[in-house]
Amino acid sequence: MNILVFTGGGLSPALNPTIYGVAQAAKKHGFNIWGGLYGWKSVLPGGKIINLSKLNLLPLKSRGGTILRSSRTNPLADPNNVNKIKKFIKKNKIDGIVAIGGDDTLGAAQKLAELGLPIVGVPKTIDNDLFGTYFTLGYPSAAHYLIDFVKQIKEDAAYALSRIFVIEALGMKAGWLACASIYGGADVIITPEKPVDLDLVIKLTKERYKRNGNFAVVVVAQEADFKGKLTTTTDHQIGEQYGRKRNHFICLALRDEIKKQLGVDVKALYPGNYLESDKPTAIDNKFAIALGEKAVNLIIQKQFGLMPNIVYKNNKLITGVIDLKEATAGGKFRTLPEEFFNQKQLLPSKQFLNYLKPILGDRPPEDNYAKLVKKITTHA
Repeated sequence: MNILVFTGGGLSPALNPTIYGVAQAAKKHGFNIWGGLYGWKSVLPGGKIINLSKLNLLPLKSRGGTILRSSRTNPLADPNNVNKIKKFIKKNKIDGIVAIGGDDTLGAAQKLAELGLPIVGVPKTIDNDLFGTYFTLGYPSAAHYLIDFVKQIKEDAAYALSRIFVIEALGMKAGWLACASIYGGADVIITPEKPVDLDLVIKLTKERYKRNGNFAVVVVAQEADFKGKLTTTTDHQIGEQYGRKRNHFICLALRDEIKKQLGVDVKALYPGNYLESDKPTAIDNKFAIALGEKAVNLIIQKQFGLMPNIVYKNNKLITGVIDLKEATAGGKFRTLPEEFFNQKQLLPSKQFLNYLKPILGDRPPEDNYAKLVKKITTHA
């Protein structure tokens, strides 16, 4: 057998371990494993594939990024591409393709599988916005890095300098990542699912800034909607073929507004791609390899148009399989359920914390340093 694997779309800390899982499973069965460079671009004219069969891929096992690189190439942007991909498969004697990606990459995979192409998908996106899986590969790691970022900024920079920090989180249309910052002690969290009242943000930020002892952190999702009261920067990425436009730097506009209304020093931070990089956490690593292996097993069984997923059953996370149709849901995003977020308090609910527990464990208790801060601010 000849199996091709590639990664498409945005970065995720779990991409390389998934490639490793696919490659190891293929090698175990004595198959040839090929790597497609730059996502869907690899199967189109001018694309490149490399033979991974004899390479030592062990460094991928616990490394962030993707050795196969990525792109925003849409294989369905040109109707003629379907026949071109079929010719590619025939020419290279490809028995199965493993497409590792998010909404757009897997949406294309699902449509091509329906046309009879031998494709399976693996879910990755730090946005956590695919249906049919408890979490998407990369989300636990990105949440971990955001949590650590928020915690350090709040306890060190914000506290020491009596500042408010506005930190912008990735996530496009879904607030899963932004909400995870509650584990880092975020005081106000603004998600993109519903328009938010700017006056409410100012009010809650002021209250929590004073309650903390004159320091606070606000986490705002990049696509947050302030009912037109704050402007942001829209970025159209070069090479974008899915028609996605992303908003960036809403943190700057929010910083200016808070500073003006509260009269305190406010700084804006944009961790951006940092949250998509670095090595995966243990849970991401484990399931990335497991789903990669499962994708190869689906190809062996000629079960195409499917996606290995993660299921929470009997208080345990396990792997399963669903149809790609269920995962992509016709191009819709899996956003935060209403019951997961308190729109009046701008904080996640107990239901969200219950959801996050199998992924990240219990919400960390106050450490001794945080307790010292409380004592100091009480007497300041």
